[in-house]
Amino acid sequence: MSDASSSPAPGAAAGEGAAMEAASRCTVVGIDLGGTKLAGGLARLDGTLLAREEVLTLPASQQPALSQIADMVLRLADAAGVERRSIAALVVGVPAVVSPQTGLASLSPNLALPADRPLSRLLEEALGLAVAVENDVNLAALAEARAGQGQASLAFVSFGTGVGMGLVVDGQLMRGANGRAGEIGFLPIGATPHAVAGQSVNGLLEDEIGTAALRRRHASRWPDMRDLFSALRAGDDAALAALDDLARTASIGIAAIQTLIDPALTVIGGGIGSQPEFLAALRRHVAALLPFECRLAESRFGAEAGMIGAVMMACELARQGRVS
Repeated sequence: MSDASSSPAPGAAAGEGAAMEAASRCTVVGIDLGGTKLAGGLARLDGTLLAREEVLTLPASQQPALSQIADMVLRLADAAGVERRSIAALVVGVPAVVSPQTGLASLSPNLALPADRPLSRLLEEALGLAVAVENDVNLAALAEARAGQGQASLAFVSFGTGVGMGLVVDGQLMRGANGRAGEIGFLPIGATPHAVAGQSVNGLLEDEIGTAALRRRHASRWPDMRDLFSALRAGDDAALAALDDLARTASIGIAAIQTLIDPALTVIGGGIGSQPEFLAALRRHVAALLPFECRLAESRFGAEAGMIGAVMMACELARQGRVS
């Protein structure tokens, strides 16, 4: 017969089990879901990456994206040599507006996402772990502000498949009342924006400077963007002119950001934005529009900025226990 004085108090064993379970959750996963690629990383709670992976995004319906994310989480755990139950949180970046009120994704013309249920809930059900979903460019901005540029306040603008902006002010993301802060692809540009706005799906600015615009104008010469970038590397004058024309239009958006928000620094990223020739032309065209300085910088993390931002947010949420 045991000594009652040495027996654990009622509920103590359960409490110890819960504590052990919480302590065992010592890793996080961050994933950047794009229209063309899926990039993920698994890290310790201090942000140290243990495994990373990048694959092409499957086309068409919502389900392949869900399945791809779930499969990537499992592969990352295997690659890092950890158990899935060690994962405290998953953060997924998506090319969409994520409602702060409902968690539903919208305005995602380049990738089909669930419209009736939050992606976070679907992934929680599939994986059995806490999930948060955030705009992908917001996450890239977070990574650049906190670890890339050493700036507590900055704008991150991505020029690639689409056009988007993330804004960090005093170390915190600015999402806006409806999660739409930074949707600069919808800036009304052009001589007759009222006349053509109703025909646009992606937004007037994005219509002019996204990859679809490049293909529309130059498909006969460069059927794929990689062909254009290869021509740039070879010093092709026509390729340089095409990118300069793109930068000239893009400079309108950058000038608008500078006048409205006045960021200390604007970081340029994305498949198009990462081209050195594009950034050089953008600096020149922005300078011609503004009577004051607009500091532009290339992304320190390049194509991994969104994934790194997702990992950073997952670490923060896991440490604070705020993922639901």
